Amino acid sequence: MRTAVAQQPARPFRPSLGALAAGGMVVAALLAVSMARIGGYSPVQTLGSAEIAQSRLLRFESDAQGVAVVDATTGAVITHTSAEGFIPGVLRGLNRMRMTELAKPSDAYRLEHLANGQLLLVDTASGVSLDLAAYGRDNAASFLRFLHTSGDQG
Repeated sequence: MRTAVAQQPARPFRPSLGALAAGGMVVAALLAVSMARIGGYSPVQTLGSAEIAQSRLLRFESDAQGVAVVDATTGAVITHTSAEGFIPGVLRGLNRMRMTELAKPSDAYRLEHLANGQLLLVDTASGVSLDLAAYGRDNAASFLRFLHTSGDQG
């Protein structure tokens, strides 16, 4: 006994609108990246490629009030910051790197304001350079004020 299986007529393949849109976005992204690379854009940017407009050597010392910001050249206390917040957080990370490289925590940091507007914090012990703008304008401004000697407490 045979059973008849009804076959449906083959219908042509038609991708859905969503699949076409997704494919179009992939092609557009590939074209945009290709054009940028052919045009000379590099996603890797070098820090410190501009001339240094202003710099200052700083030390950061923990004390009862939080963190003392000290001019490493003169020993003058610039200001105190609380033990919490952006500045102590950055320093904890940098000090952790210093411990792995057996560098002294008392070594100075160099704060550099470049002619192109970049603000860098350079660890003189490890050579690590942080572009402070990557952490936000307000956080970078909290370091920028350390370049000006008019508000020093010492």
